[in-house]
Amino acid sequence: MNTIKLYDENAYAVEFTASVVQAVPLSGAERLLVILDRTLFFPEEGGQTPDSGVLEGFPVTDVQIKDGVITHTIACGDPSLFPEGKTVCGKIDWEHRFSNMQNHTGEHILSGILHSVYGYENVGFRLSENTVTLDTSGQLDDEQIRDLELRANRVVWQNLAVTAAYPPAEELEKLEYRSKISLTEGVRLVTIPGVDVCACCAPHVARTGEIGLIKIIGVLHNKKNMRLTIVCGKRALEEMQLRQTQLEEISHLTSRPADDAASGVHKLLEEISQLKEKVTAAELIRVTSIVKQHKDELEASGAEITSSCIFLFEKELSPLAQRSLMNGLCDLGVRFAGVFTGDDETGYRYLIGSRADDARVPNAVLKERFSAKGGGKPEMVQGSVSASEEMILAAVESGGQVR
Repeated sequence: MNTIKLYDENAYAVEFTASVVQAVPLSGAERLLVILDRTLFFPEEGGQTPDSGVLEGFPVTDVQIKDGVITHTIACGDPSLFPEGKTVCGKIDWEHRFSNMQNHTGEHILSGILHSVYGYENVGFRLSENTVTLDTSGQLDDEQIRDLELRANRVVWQNLAVTAAYPPAEELEKLEYRSKISLTEGVRLVTIPGVDVCACCAPHVARTGEIGLIKIIGVLHNKKNMRLTIVCGKRALEEMQLRQTQLEEISHLTSRPADDAASGVHKLLEEISQLKEKVTAAELIRVTSIVKQHKDELEASGAEITSSCIFLFEKELSPLAQRSLMNGLCDLGVRFAGVFTGDDETGYRYLIGSRADDARVPNAVLKERFSAKGGGKPEMVQGSVSASEEMILAAVESGGQVR
């Protein structure tokens, strides 16, 4: 026997009573799967997450529907508390339900306008705990997105009635409505006059004004379609409050009024870019100096350059400077040249190069001794290692003289 859907009769009801049809323990957990003759709990269906709440005081953690039968998963491990035929009391989480109603109805408004104004279909829908995403069959540019959002909020301001009904089959055949699948019977149509008629199983607000605000907060363009991320009602308010807080913080940090904060950020980014250029130039000057120092030392020592190795440790060095230093040392003709950046506490990132040997040789030593991560080609390897400078030097000394 199908479960009676009380949420179809009244989406605003919060408490209900029902008779237990069956209660089955779930293996490996203190949970029961409870079937009632009727319920206010909306199950996970049509892209929407299920209602939450309590049944006989026990938290309802999941609600599912299959072949017309709705099951409630509750945090209780004692089936004797739910004998067949017992009258039980349930209560849904109204704040969660109403938020879903606001957001789902808001999605219908957007999808209806997408269909009627732009000729696109909603080909995918997901209402999560935080946002709503809808996938469209076509793409809109930025101006059209703003127009879509404005049109949707005008529907909210008109405070139109939202109705849900099961038209008889003969009437259904004559109606035009949106539906992702072909339906022939038991079709519940949600209607917003002049805006949208859509087959939908979920609870909705009674009037569009209850949505409060519809806000598109994200647009992801794919090759042929796009995904809109939206928030409505209380979620939209919370999102705008968060963004206002962030904007005020940016305004404070940039010493610019909130409506001019972007120019302040651009100025800071420009200054940072200029500083990075100066740091890079200074690093490269230092790299040249280090390479010259080691060249002079090698020539003064009279050692065989091709059998010598140089491994240097620097606490801070940009990736560009690290690579330039390794290449400069390799150009001296040494067997191996390695540059390690970091410290003993956090570990090191390294580059090891060779012009006359295989840089994977010292890398293999680091992997064997310290489980270093990385690899590369005979000409150069890169990786990371967690060990002290002293231990690393001792390990790679087998590759030749360490300077």
